[in-house]
This record gives sequence, C-alpha cells and structure tokens, in this order.
Amino acid sequence: MEKISAIVTCHNREGEIERCLKSLRWADELIVVDSFSTDRTPELAGKWADRFYQREYLSPGAQKNWAVERASHGWILVVDSDEEVPRELAREVRRELESPRFDCYRVRRRAVFLGREMRFGAWATDSNYFLFRRGRYKYTEEVHELLLPEDKCGWFRHPLIHYTHRSLDEFIEKSHRYAAAGAEKYYSRGRRGYAARAFFHPVFNFTWNYFFRLGFLDGARGLISGVLSSAYVAEKYARLWEISRKKRDGTGSPKGGETR
Repeated sequence: MEKISAIVTCHNREGEIERCLKSLRWADELIVVDSFSTDRTPELAGKWADRFYQREYLSPGAQKNWAVERASHGWILVVDSDEEVPRELAREVRRELESPRFDCYRVRRRAVFLGREMRFGAWATDSNYFLFRRGRYKYTEEVHELLLPEDKCGWFRHPLIHYTHRSLDEFIEKSHRYAAAGAEKYYSRGRRGYAARAFFHPVFNFTWNYFFRLGFLDGARGLISGVLSSAYVAEKYARLWEISRKKRDGTGSPKGGETR
C-alpha cells in the first residue's frame, strides 16, 4: 500500500488544532508548519506531529509547497487546521491507495458555520484539493491557491468536515484580508475596477446563493452568511476600483494583507 505524508499548516488555532491532528493519526507521517502562533498552538501541535516546523507566513501556497518538499512519502494529504477527517473518509483514502486510479483527488467539505452545518447556498458545492502524488504538483502562491498542473482529479465519496468561521469577528476580519489580496490578484491578471461592479457583483452573488442555491433553507445562518459573503464581494471590487484609480493616477496601490 502507498504511504501518505499528511500536511497541516496553522496559525493561532489552539481551539481546533488537536481535533484536526487527532483525525490524521492514521497517516504514515504528520507534518505541521506553524506560522509563529502566539497562543498554545505550537505546544499542542507538537504532541501529535512527527515533524513540527515554524516558518514565516508568505501565502497559503508557499507554506504548503515548503512542507511538501520536506515530506518523506509518495502521496501528500493536505488538511487545513480548521478541518477534520472523518473515519469513513480515512478508510476510503486507504482503500483507494491500494490501487490508485488518479494522481490527484478532491474532496467535498461539510461546512460548519457558527456551530451549525450548512447544507445550501455556496456551501453546498464547497470542495478542496486533498490528496496528490508528490513531485508532480505545486500550489500557486496567491489567494485561493490552485494546484497545478490542472489534471483530471478523482473524487472521494465521503466529505471532509470544515469548521469555518468560529465567530462573526473572524469572518469579517478574514474577509477584509481576502478582499484586499483578491483585488491585487485580479489587477495583476489584467482586470480593472469599475465602481458599478461593487454593486452588481454582490447583488448577483446574494441572489444566486440565497435564492437559487436555496441558502434561505439554512435559516438565520444562511441569511447572515449570504449578506457577509456579498459584502466581501463588494469590498473586493471596490478595492479593485481603488487600485485601478491609483495606478492610473500614478499614486501607487494599497498592499493586500496576508491570508491564512
């Protein structure tokens, strides 16, 4: 059977890191890369990791690529510190690696938002890269990183559990950072900002996810998630407009914050 190196990157996750790492005890190697947490995350993670590192945070992709280079085995399993691998999914991975059919695999995620599972809206199609052959793939070093090259991936039937956003403060703070980084990414790829997009894109985002994707069936959390996600979209396009204006006027552009 093929052996697996599991990788977890983290920052200030003392309330979640042990749950994540316990769910990965079945992996052949567990590597944790911490970006100098100021809480008890290093202490707690060190109890479970086969190899524990601390490294300055540059981007999600940069942290993961750095960790992959230090892995010992031929298959890489990547899990975020706010995720948990259920036993059914772990068994499915092991069975698949008895005779792998693909070089990379994706997994659907069951999102838990403010303490309750979300079944509709944008959450219904949430997924992530999960397992791939070492040496063939590399993450892009940008917000919402991709795994390249973009090959055909297999899919696991059982989902990963994603404990997203423990509080509204966390949601809003992360949205600010992702909006800034996302706007910079758009501009670097040739997209330019127009003020009207800061209105029409969030309106479409809310209408599509809340009504057509049935986000309203998630109750109060569905409404709150829909409103705040649309506010994130509005801020991203407003920042893109600001960057475009400042570049055009020759006054520079704001720098996007790091994202974790």
